[in-house]
Amino acid sequence: MEVLGKKMLYALGGNARLVPWAAFIISAVVALLGAGSSTPLIVGPFIFVVGCSAGVDPTLTAVAITLGNLLGGASPFNGYGGIIGKNLIIANGETEEYAMNVALKLFYLEIIVCIVLMVVFYFLLKGYKGKKVHVEKPEDYNKTQKITLTIVLLVFAFMLVPPMLNLIIKNNAFITKLAGICQPQVVMAIGAVACSLLKLGDEKQAIRSIPVNTIVMITGVYMLVKVAAAAGMVDMVSKALQNSIPRGIVLGAIVLFAAFLSFFSSSTSTVMPLLYPLVPGLAASLSLNPVALYFCCFWGGFTTACSPFSTGGSVLIAANPYNEEKEKLSKTLIIMALVMPVISIILAEVGLFNIFSV
Repeated sequence: MEVLGKKMLYALGGNARLVPWAAFIISAVVALLGAGSSTPLIVGPFIFVVGCSAGVDPTLTAVAITLGNLLGGASPFNGYGGIIGKNLIIANGETEEYAMNVALKLFYLEIIVCIVLMVVFYFLLKGYKGKKVHVEKPEDYNKTQKITLTIVLLVFAFMLVPPMLNLIIKNNAFITKLAGICQPQVVMAIGAVACSLLKLGDEKQAIRSIPVNTIVMITGVYMLVKVAAAAGMVDMVSKALQNSIPRGIVLGAIVLFAAFLSFFSSSTSTVMPLLYPLVPGLAASLSLNPVALYFCCFWGGFTTACSPFSTGGSVLIAANPYNEEKEKLSKTLIIMALVMPVISIILAEVGLFNIFSV
């Protein structure tokens, strides 16, 4: 990963100012191709190396990866968040055509909001002050590194190609079966076993770095939210939004509530399934734009995606290869997870989320 990072920095001419934007674009492309929540684990290790070599604040690198991942993941064609959102809209009783229309509008809004936030954090974290650093031409990969890189690329290909073929070639039983088998967790586990058998690295050290406490916490919170939903929490929240909150701040309130839930849990598996059923009723009773409401549920849950207590943040920290930076990154990501919802609430209240409608 260090060699790969140095090669990327060398390709950028050592210009540290470009590193955050390169991280943002690469993460967006990888997520857009269907890598899903695995994107930080795929791009994080070498991008953190690039950022560290160029003197870029690791928090800015983490935010760039997060926003790029969210942008690519919002695609309704191959993005994990976009596909889940589209299916949840259909589950609300809407037609597939309507769901795709809304999902595309959400994707367009996601592009705008992610770019706006990337610009804001680029200046807040002083990415523009990066200087050009002298980078020697990186050495070639040694034999072990070449084998490792080959396995990583094969894993990447098996995660992306079958799902893409399944979208392009309809009603093919073999491709559908292959796409179902080639899930990230399955393919990555096979790749990890291959690396271990070939003695390419210290698998014991890799296992020790797995954030078990965070995984247990996320699982517990997910179960708690599911119990709350079964107990009628959706109806309670819907009535509170309709009767207790002024119509003019409903969008901001949804963003805040979604951000709060996502701070400790996964947006796609917990927040979106909980809040999407609220939208039809709120849109009808308060005469609000359903696209804006869906986007508040969708984006609000992702505003705290970099929280170290949430899935996205814990994966980001795990992807950073520098152990000495993990603790510092945990603290600064908490601050970013508090700042991002505030900015998003402001954007919602000034009307940015209402620029598209159905």
